[in-house]
Amino acid sequence: MSQYVRPGVPPPLPPGSIPRSSSRSHRKQPPLPPKQAPQVAAPHHAQVQAQHVQAAHAQAQAQMDKRYIRRPVEKNIPSKIEALIPDAKLYRELRDVEQNMDATISRKRLEIEDTLAKGTKERKKLRIFISNTVIDQPWQTVDRLDENAFDFDIGTIPSWLLRIEGKLLDDNTPIDSPHRRKFTSFFQSIAIELDRPKDLYPDGNIVVWNQQTKPGLQPQPMTDSIDIKRKGDTDVNARISFYLATSPERFKLSPPLSNVLGGLKEQTRQEVVMGLWQYIKFRNLQDPDEKRTINCDEALRQVFNSQDRISFAQMIEYAGPHLLPLDPIVIDYTIRLDKESTQAEFAYDIDVEVESPERQNLQNVLANWHTNQDEIHALDDQIGVAIQELLTSKLRRDFFTQMAHDPARFINRWIGSQSRDLEIVLGDRDLQSEEVRRAGFYGAEDLTESIFLLLNSRK
Repeated sequence: MSQYVRPGVPPPLPPGSIPRSSSRSHRKQPPLPPKQAPQVAAPHHAQVQAQHVQAAHAQAQAQMDKRYIRRPVEKNIPSKIEALIPDAKLYRELRDVEQNMDATISRKRLEIEDTLAKGTKERKKLRIFISNTVIDQPWQTVDRLDENAFDFDIGTIPSWLLRIEGKLLDDNTPIDSPHRRKFTSFFQSIAIELDRPKDLYPDGNIVVWNQQTKPGLQPQPMTDSIDIKRKGDTDVNARISFYLATSPERFKLSPPLSNVLGGLKEQTRQEVVMGLWQYIKFRNLQDPDEKRTINCDEALRQVFNSQDRISFAQMIEYAGPHLLPLDPIVIDYTIRLDKESTQAEFAYDIDVEVESPERQNLQNVLANWHTNQDEIHALDDQIGVAIQELLTSKLRRDFFTQMAHDPARFINRWIGSQSRDLEIVLGDRDLQSEEVRRAGFYGAEDLTESIFLLLNSRK
């Protein structure tokens, strides 16, 4: 008959044999083969399985603890308790006031978020100043000529400097504040065209400043002025075009689209979509069977590329070519070189949109909205615990009141209810009245497990 040997345990010695000593002093261990690491015994499969089981039990217990830790959420006193509490009516009125305040505060928060999303803009005046100065013009270098010299060239090149600058009127922001908007931040681009003879000055006659130089590159730094320096000794006519930067971006509407939108000249993309939808809805141009299809009238055909029917998804695609760039603001200026400094005869005011000072206040309100939420949650938890204590006290009161009214009947009815619960716990097991009366019956292992399962099912 073979004997089972557990892995890792040496087999038993035959009777009469003498075991060898495992001490290294009696027997020298053979050296390990070269380039061979010592073998490490793998953990037993049963130990690994036991570790997995323990980890699973720990995870299940953690989830059970999370489920049992519940905050009391009931904050209303039940009507059956209000009759027993003198000030319950005042508490109910206070709860109604709190609910109305919560609804009002939530509505105000949505209004603030909607206001910030739409943009809090106000219109102000941007005043533009244009001037130029001259450098080393012939009339400036007369005093430096040497009358005895054969060559009257003194090595200077006449040139001039054109400056375009501006400031926002009624702006109380300190000049060194990082929040103050610079002059160039109001424009998407500024173009200067110089009317000079191309045979004498073939290059540099068109100067363009853009906020964004190339896609992916950093935008140009914002400044309060733009300086342009060129060579020349004769007056130059300059045409300066300002292209406003709008947020959200505004477009000039083509005549067909402007006709559909009631003669409007400028709109944002979102306003165009809303205007087209109102036009379609007002004239019942939506297909009655297929709501996502538009039956175009004559005005819409001119906008939607002569299409009789289009889908809502195609509306933006067809309306895109009718959204044109805004016309620039053009100022003509003559660069005079007959005196050292020349200022434009007029200053030019341009209407621009700036962020309202209230925007920062609204953002601060939203940022501090949840400052006291922890304190409010703690008070709500205290109220919930108090309500639970009231319910528990009500149950105890009802228990003792019914027992005091008719003790014998109450106890019999209570024992009967407990007996029915016990029958449910035991299931198919026979219930003997004499066995139930003994204390050892309630310490049985299967009964404890059944009670645990019943209580968990009721939770």
